Order: sequence, then C-alpha cells, then structure tokens
Amino acid sequence: MSEGVVGSLRASLSIDSARAPVGQARDYSGVARHFLFISAPFGPFARELARFLEKQGATCTRVVVNAGDALDWGFKNAAAYFGDERGWCDWLQSLIERTGVTDLVTYGDSSPYSVKALMLGQSLNLRLYVFEQGYFRPDWVTLERGGVNANSRLPRDPDWYHRNAARLEPKETARVGRTTPAMVARIISYHTAMYAGLPFFSRFRAPYHYSAIRQAIGHCQRYAEQRLSSAKRRRMHQALIDSKRPLYLVLLQRPGDSQLWRHSDFECTEAFLEKVVTSFAAQAPEEAMLLVRPHPLDHGLDDHEAVLARLAARAGVDGRIHFVDHGKLHEILPLMSGAVCVNSTAGLAAVEFGKPTVVLGRALYDMPGLTHQDGIDSFWRSPQAPDPRLYDAFRQVMMATTQINGAYATRRGRSLAVPEAAARLLHDDRNEAFNPSV
Repeated sequence: MSEGVVGSLRASLSIDSARAPVGQARDYSGVARHFLFISAPFGPFARELARFLEKQGATCTRVVVNAGDALDWGFKNAAAYFGDERGWCDWLQSLIERTGVTDLVTYGDSSPYSVKALMLGQSLNLRLYVFEQGYFRPDWVTLERGGVNANSRLPRDPDWYHRNAARLEPKETARVGRTTPAMVARIISYHTAMYAGLPFFSRFRAPYHYSAIRQAIGHCQRYAEQRLSSAKRRRMHQALIDSKRPLYLVLLQRPGDSQLWRHSDFECTEAFLEKVVTSFAAQAPEEAMLLVRPHPLDHGLDDHEAVLARLAARAGVDGRIHFVDHGKLHEILPLMSGAVCVNSTAGLAAVEFGKPTVVLGRALYDMPGLTHQDGIDSFWRSPQAPDPRLYDAFRQVMMATTQINGAYATRRGRSLAVPEAAARLLHDDRNEAFNPSV
C-alpha cells in the first residue's frame, strides 16, 4: 500500500487507539435484525453463521466485491458491488437504508472496505461487530463490538481485569486440531475465484502490495528455503542457546499488515527494525544478542534478512544480530530473555511465557503489569517482567468477553464457533461478552 494511501487513511481515521468506533445502541425491541456482512474469513464460515441466524428469525445479506466473496457466500441474499472505492460509501449507505440493516459484521477492522463501512455504520448508529483470528490461538476466534486489537473497547486498566476475573468461571477449551492446511486451501480457492472473476468485477482492487500470485510464489520459495537450510539454521540457533548469552526476540508483523501502519508510528517493517537495531546497539549489554523472527505467514518477498544485515552493519552490531526463520514459537520463547514487537498477538504469547515484552505500537494488552512501560531504550537493561496474576486475570476476562472456542477454516472449528457466535450477535445486550461488569 502506498504511503499516500496510508497517509490519507490515517488522516480520515483519527480514532482514539484505546477505543473502537462503536455505534450508539438503538431501541431494537420489535425490530427484526438484519445483519450485513461486509467481509468474512475465507471459506464458508459466514454462510453457515448466516443460516444459523436466519433460523432464529434474522435476515442476513453479504456484500460481494469480487468473485471470491461469491464463491464463499453464494448468490442468495448477496449484494454485488461493481464500483471502485470512491463510490463505496454512497452505495453502501443506500443499501443499508433501503434494506433496513441493523447490524454490520466485518472480518478485521483495518481493510479499506471494512474501515469505511465501520465509520459509516457508526454515523448511522448501527451495531458494529468485528471477527478476527483469536487472541489466544489456535483454538479460539475473536468477536468484539466495534473493533479488535488496538481498537478494542476493553479498558487498559489492570485493576479492571482483576475485579472482573474474580466473578468469572474458567472456560473449557475444545481442541480444534490442525487448521493451517484447511486455511491454506480456503485462501487458494478464494483467490483463484477472485482472479477468474475479474472480468465481472473489473473495478475491484485487492489491498495488497504484492499480487496474490506473487505472494503464492513467495510462500513456495520460502518453504523450500526453510527445508533446504533447516539443519544449518538449527545448528546456528543451538549455538546461540549454548552461548548462555541474553537473547532477545524481535517479532515481525505479516508484510502488508494494516495493523502495522494503523496502530503504530511505523510506515513499514524496515522502519520498525531500524528503531529496534539502533536502540539495541546503543543500550543493550555487549553480551546480548538479537534474534529477528518473521511472521509465519510472511511471503518472503521482502528481504528482511538483507535489510537487517545493512542496519546491523551501520550500527556496528552485525555480529550480534541474527535472522531466525525456523522453529516453533512456543519452543523458542522459553529460551529468550525478552521480546520486542509492534502489536502482534505473538507479543501476548511472550507475556504468557512470563517474558518481558516491549510493544512499540498500540495493542490491547500493552498495559502496566503485562508489558514493559518505559520505552525500548530502558528495556535492554531494566526489562519489566509481566505479573502472572494480572496475565491470568486478563486472559480470563478476554475469554469471557472476546473469545469463542473454534476455528474458521475447519468443519469441526465451525461447528464449535457458529452457535456461540450467533448467540452473541443476537443477544449481545444480555451477554457478558459485550457488557462485562465494572
């Protein structure tokens, strides 16, 4: 996404990072609910959820902006948009007013279509719901009113979590199994249909810096490189562990992730790395080492390793910084002295492991007692470790208010998630998931 687009969107979205754009509740007594799905997870999740809602008397419509949407939803109760982004809001407002929409549902709150839809929904006093991947993966998905991640409505007050956790019962977790193969298959199917349907949706533009085809090629190349170099990288990693030196893990965002530029002051990954490397070189103990880990869904088209090498050489720490593109996060984190991130949920995983974590963007979990609060320069020598009691309280409240056991891509995951998601959407005013005690 170009810096011009980034700048214009930032200017139009002057939203307090501690609160999401939330529509004021109307009196819905006696009013039939009409859910308009703006965007949805890849696959049939939204279609199956809509069927469940319709059995309870609700009306459901899906906006279709490309043939991938049509593949996932079908043609029944679909509203196709063939225009470009400039006409999106006028068209959407007309649809909402003409069909009596009461609720907007999106997947994520950062894509251009979803951002503008949520802003419009707020101005029209609609109820706004946002699905997202789970804060605690892989067995959970997220559903919140108004916004997710840095746009969550939940407070950043540790005492609030302690008070509310005391009244909640622990939630059981049903395992959903492996979700990645099914998710990859859904993504491939969606984008294949999207490209096939471009003659019909000629004005649609995917919000990607690289085309889906280039990204797919990049994923294949990265996978092959990981396999070919895995033994060498494992030896290097083991040598670092055996050195007994302090190891700090830098967690990168997925390339093109709008969470990076919407909820931080960084325009790109390189700017984030420059900040981290400069601070590490100036402030970290000489024996400390920095390990930089790409996102699991990184397509490999941006050469992070070359950027890192250039920054490290310029800062005079090229022998102390390493790019680590292998291993499982839950196996790596226990070996680290701390973690650095923009606002990734992987940072929350580091907190779960009791590792001092510094967040350089804006994140729901960035609060005293969970993350380091005094900036990155002090982090290297005086890191603030998370309070395990606060983390337990935070997790318990999050489970009750934002998390649904299940998954989007697999049949078992959807069988768990759909009924609970429907219950929350239909009965949110009576559900603690949206009205936790204060």
